Parts: sequence; C-alpha cells; structure tokens
Amino acid sequence: MFHCGDLKKAYLFFFLNSFISLDFFGFEIPNNERPEFFFEELVQVLEKLNDRSPILKNKEFDLDIAQANQVIAKSEQGFKFGLKVSGQSIHEDRPSEDFYHRYRTFNQAYLTKPIFHWGALKAREQIANLNISWIEDSFSVQRRTLAGEVRGVFLKLIALNYRSLMAIEQLRIATQYVDTIEKRLELNLSTPLALEEARVEQLNREITIAELRTSLERSRSYFVSLSGYNKPLSLKITKVFWEFSKSHNFNQEFPILIGSLSNIEINRLQTQVEIEDEHIKIAEAELKPKINLTGAYFQDQVDLAEGRSSLDRNNFLVGLEASWSIWDSHKSTGQKKIALAKKLKLENTIESQNRELRDKVRSVVSELKSLKERIMLGRKLISVAENRLEKSKIELQMDRISPADHFSARVALDQSQLQNLEAVCHFMVLLDQYEQIVMFETFINYPNSK
Repeated sequence: MFHCGDLKKAYLFFFLNSFISLDFFGFEIPNNERPEFFFEELVQVLEKLNDRSPILKNKEFDLDIAQANQVIAKSEQGFKFGLKVSGQSIHEDRPSEDFYHRYRTFNQAYLTKPIFHWGALKAREQIANLNISWIEDSFSVQRRTLAGEVRGVFLKLIALNYRSLMAIEQLRIATQYVDTIEKRLELNLSTPLALEEARVEQLNREITIAELRTSLERSRSYFVSLSGYNKPLSLKITKVFWEFSKSHNFNQEFPILIGSLSNIEINRLQTQVEIEDEHIKIAEAELKPKINLTGAYFQDQVDLAEGRSSLDRNNFLVGLEASWSIWDSHKSTGQKKIALAKKLKLENTIESQNRELRDKVRSVVSELKSLKERIMLGRKLISVAENRLEKSKIELQMDRISPADHFSARVALDQSQLQNLEAVCHFMVLLDQYEQIVMFETFINYPNSK
C-alpha cells in the first residue's frame, strides 16, 4: 500500500520546489483569493481528499506495482540459493553377472550471484527506481491537479446554486406579476395579451428552474466522483464572499517570460528519456561476456575397482562462471535502435510540450487580465442596475411604467449580480490553473471567514 512516509516524502519534495518557484518568479497569491478561505465546506473536502478520492487511491496501487518491480530488479543482482534431492532405483545388467539392484540418493545445494554484467542489472534497477520516483512525484502533482479541479467544480456549484435560488425568486415575482395583471384586467387596466405574456414569463421561469436542478444534480455527482465527499453541501455564499466578489481588487501581475516551465506530462516525458538511456545500456550489454560467482555442494557415487561396491562422494565447488553470447541475429542491435529512437522522439515531444506550455501561460494570463476588466465593468453594471431598479419602483408607484418594465429591471439586476459572481469564480479557477502550470503549491487550508 501507499505508506504515509512515502506520501510525506513526495509531498515535501514538491512543496519545497514550489517555494523555490515562488522566490524565482516573485509571485504569490494572497490567501484571501483562494476559495477555501470563504467556504468551510471546501476546507473539509480538501482535508480528506487523500483518503476519499478514488483517483488518488488508484495511484496507491501504481506505487505498489512499481515497488514490486523494484524488488524484482534488485533480486537479479543478489544471491540465488537452491536445493536438490534425488532418489534412484538402479538395475544394472553386468557382463557374466546376475542383475545388480540398488537404491541411492543424491543431495545438491547451489549458490550463484552475478558479478559483472556491464551495468545491465544496475540499469534495470535504475528503471525501477525512476518509475517509483515518477509515481511519488506524480501523486503530489495529481493531488494538486485534483484539488484544483475540486475547487473549480465547487465554485461552479456555488454559481449554479445561486442561479437556481435567483430563478426561484424570479418565479415568485413572476407569479405575483401574473396575479397583479389578473386584478388589473378585472378593472380594465390591462389587456388579455399582457396577461398571456406574464404567464409565458412564469412558465419560462419554471422551465429554467427544472433545467438548473438537472445541471446542479449532474455537477454534484461529478463533485462526489472527484472528491469522494458524499455529504450534503449547503453551498451557502458567505457575506464575506459577497463583499469579496463586489469590491475586491485583483491587482496581481502575472509573469509570462518564464525561464523554465514544467508540468506532470513534461516530467513524465523526462523520466521516460532517462529510462530509455537505461534500456540502451541493457542492449549494449547483451553481447558482452558476463561473469557470475558460483558455488555448490553435491553428492555422487563412483564404482570401486572390485566392481560390486560404490563410494559416495561429497563435493564442494567454488568458482567463477563466464558466459558470452557471441551472436543473436541483431536482436540487441534492434533493441538499442528502438531505445534510441524512443529517446529522440521523447526529446522532440518535450520541446513541443514546452512550447505549448508557454503558449498556454500566455493564453491564461491574457484571459485573467480580460476577466479582471470584465469584473470591474460588471461591478459598474451592478451599480447602474441597482439605480435602475430603485427608479423603476418609484415609476411603478406613480403608474408611469408597467409591472413588466419593473420586473425587467429586477431581472437585469439579478442577472448582473449573477454574471459578476460567475466572473469572479471563473477568475479564481483560472488563477488556480495558472499556479498549476508554473508549479506553485496552493494546496493549503486557510481559516474560512464566517
């Protein structure tokens, strides 16, 4: 199983590297811009992510397999000890004599150990070590990536839940609006067409609520499959988060010209390059002489000179054994060519991945800057919508506008608040993705605000 010590070692390595990155790029995200700062439920989910997530549990099995392969690779360099016992019933037809029958047993013990294999056995062990190191590092990165995805889905749930609550409130207002139109129609102050339009609006709100419930349940199920957290979520937006979404100033600068980038895929490719180097060593050693230490104890029997008796002998053997495959029909040559070709292909892929990663950084930074502008404009829109709603209340009381116009003003305000909330959530998700690209550590639990 994946032991706690292995996890701590892998996580500590990633954590230290993250602080090096922070110093190198001079970039640090304030704690109060992380989703878990505002939502206690998210803190609880992230704290138990290791134990609950099915995705991370699969990584534990990968480590078990890699550790077993390491044991196999090490065993090829060690001593091999064996025993052999045999029993025989012998019937001999000797010239000018009767058949001779006797029983005999032989015991044998042998010991072997590779001495010099031109680095091939060490290469196999190094391949196993590289696979273990990769899995331990990838566990930390996978945990970081999964934490980011969990944050993103949680924020999506927050926005969907708010949209659903807003739709329910709009349905309530639409229902009141239908009742108002019906009363006004009885007094000949409205028209049948206005009533039908109000009912259409009411039905549209009901349809919207049904669709939002479906989306919300689908997102909840996905959240559970990612995190393994199956307790009910309240998805309540705290007062502090509302204030944050309405007034917080996102003033970070995001570096684009980065000296070196890395991610889980590039790290995997670099590990594969090192593994192919070891495969080249193995292939080159195939047609070279190999030396092993051998030792044995065995019994045998020899006939004595008089011919009717035999002598049991105990033999001890210690020595060196050299084996040399002279010709293998180009098998080892082909293996070396395959390893070299794979290595060159992997190195070319790493270059492509680096270019794509840099392009992704530029794209994410550009989108973050656009979202910052969008959030600032959205806040101005909320202010305008609030003023419009206040004026529409006065105009409605003075009978200068219709209830439909007032309802439209209310919907416009709700929509502007929703769009701003979604933009802020999207910004936080993108910020988390940016951290993942440049290998920043953000899996930290912060005290949430009440």
